Amino acid sequence: MNDPQPSRQFIKIIVPGQNESYSYSESEILEWCRLERPFVSQLAEEGLVGRLESVSMQYYYCDRDLLLLRRAYRLQRDLDINQAGIEVILRLLMHIDELQRAHPQPDHPPEPQP
Repeated sequence: MNDPQPSRQFIKIIVPGQNESYSYSESEILEWCRLERPFVSQLAEEGLVGRLESVSMQYYYCDRDLLLLRRAYRLQRDLDINQAGIEVILRLLMHIDELQRAHPQPDHPPEPQP
């Protein structure tokens, strides 16, 4: 009745980064996001996700990359957008995010004066 299931064990590798910790391996990203290796590799080679570690020549990913890859997957699955379209959309979304951080807007606009 109780089938012993193999326990999955993830190892978190921390690679020093500028602002974020690049701590997820490519195999972890592929499993968590349920993506194909060529899809992730193309986005990494374009510089949209991941960070190439020079010693091991492997890509490592941060939490922001995980979110971008999930978004990319949904764009492909739900809207049937091809790889080039996904790259353009992700670059635009990243640019919008940078602009919003550089110029924060108040939570509530000021009330109009009578």
